Amino acid sequence: MDLKRRTFLQQSGTLATSFMLTPAMDWSQLFPGTAGPLDELLKNIFAWKDTTIEALLEKQINDPGRRWHGGLANAHDIPNPHSTSSFVVVLASVYTSEASKYHLAPQLEVPLARAVDCLLNVQYEDGSIDLYSTNFHSPPDTAFLINDLCPVYLALRRSGGAGTKETIDQLGKFILRAAKCLTVGGIHTPNHRWVVSSALSRVNEIFPDQQYVDRIDRWLSEGIDIDPDGQYTEQSVAVYSPIVDQMFITLGRLLDRPAFFDLVRRNLDMSLYYIQPGGEVLTDASGRQDSSQIGYVSRYYYAYRYMAVRDNNPVYAAVCALIEREYLDYLTRVGVLPLLLTEDPIFDNPMPQPGLIPENYFKRFLHSGVFRIRRGDVDLSVIEQNPTFLVFKSGLATLQSMRLHAAFYGDKGQFKAEQTELSGEKITLKRSVTHGYFQPFPSELIPGDGDWEKMPREEREMSEVQTLDYEVMIQEAGRKVAVEITISGVDHIPVCIEMNFRSGGDLSGSIIADEQQEDAWFLEEGMGTYQVEEDVIHFGPGKAEHKWSQIRGIWPKPQGDTVYLTGYTPFRHVVELS
Repeated sequence: MDLKRRTFLQQSGTLATSFMLTPAMDWSQLFPGTAGPLDELLKNIFAWKDTTIEALLEKQINDPGRRWHGGLANAHDIPNPHSTSSFVVVLASVYTSEASKYHLAPQLEVPLARAVDCLLNVQYEDGSIDLYSTNFHSPPDTAFLINDLCPVYLALRRSGGAGTKETIDQLGKFILRAAKCLTVGGIHTPNHRWVVSSALSRVNEIFPDQQYVDRIDRWLSEGIDIDPDGQYTEQSVAVYSPIVDQMFITLGRLLDRPAFFDLVRRNLDMSLYYIQPGGEVLTDASGRQDSSQIGYVSRYYYAYRYMAVRDNNPVYAAVCALIEREYLDYLTRVGVLPLLLTEDPIFDNPMPQPGLIPENYFKRFLHSGVFRIRRGDVDLSVIEQNPTFLVFKSGLATLQSMRLHAAFYGDKGQFKAEQTELSGEKITLKRSVTHGYFQPFPSELIPGDGDWEKMPREEREMSEVQTLDYEVMIQEAGRKVAVEITISGVDHIPVCIEMNFRSGGDLSGSIIADEQQEDAWFLEEGMGTYQVEEDVIHFGPGKAEHKWSQIRGIWPKPQGDTVYLTGYTPFRHVVELS
């Protein structure tokens, strides 16, 4: 990705990296993305990382005698364990790496010691810490820190730094205290089980104790939440799937259980087909906070690199090359550096010569409810049981979401596919919704006190029953897509098709502004275009039989430029995308 195209992503608010690219630091000149030797990669990472250390040191809290002395605050000026732990990881990474100019630098030893002491100071007696945004006395958030800090502990111990012996001892105390809560504490989400288990395997590597392995096996007794497609329960392609892959690699490696590597392979193989042009990944089917957010394949770097070397897999190596070429700045992040610096000697082995990432396919992931179709730089996703049923990309130009709404009894009229049919490569999504009005509550069941809540609708007979049927047929051919939408069953119902384009592009065509909301238009006739640099999406033809875009019960308008096509039932319209 050239600097101009990366700048577009930054300005449109889509590039979530630790350090933004600037003209003074063009990563493509540092490292061309050939999935090369690890030492060469680290050398170029630290060429940038070293430039951040002085500014980072200035942020350390210097308030002797207070709880957060030696710690760091977040962007909201709230001192917290995660910012402090990240500070420890960064300092320890540059201190222990021969690729850094700060290798064994004495000036880092006191700040590092103070930060570790701060972690101990804010750690609770049960070994837990807080995630200040939501979780308190939190075992899973403690586990996330331990997964980062154990590699740091090992790196410091191996480095032989003259002034870090006491820091290593203090960090060991923090790890052992944390292990107390991990052996008894609970979790919130599916991935937390594997984050906790991975953390315990890391503690067990340093301070062996059978109780840690027993607790891991207790979580594993629930079974692994991976479906036949290779996807985990949360379907969080941009956040938690790569985290789970990393945790399973750790468990497989430290417990000598190679079956975990099979799980990782299955997920990585599936994830190859979630990669969109430029290295983004489809997130709209996620069940977590990355749903419909812009995410990148870069989070999978450790897993793809580890398994590329382990399996001599050229396709995995190609993904690493893509990440190094497009998102090398991601590899400076806290969760990546200590893994590359201190993990298994497998990284001493060379990467295989990169092969090719799939770019021409029609794939259905039945259990995930996702169709992925890719034709070079043209990319189509169809999602079942999701308000966003279609995502379309042509290079940087992105139709982020297509949704369908009807004014039928509030939110009951919003389209979310309940049934899917596949004929060849033609996808048909269907929904049928029935509603009406309610008769008086059965006399023999009336509670007598007039309390409405004691007279549930389920017990009432329904009358004036009406049914609305939706059918959306999607056919891709030759880098073009036809979306035929039919709604029938009840006449005269206002309908709108919502097409949301990513912010930062230019819209043109016979569009008129929606006076009721910003960044919204109606396409009256003909074809519209959305363009980002040389990348273009043509869409239409237009249809604007009314100007009501915010139909009652509609989901909130997404961020970005949104175009509406409108009409009434019986409704039929074919939207073409190219």
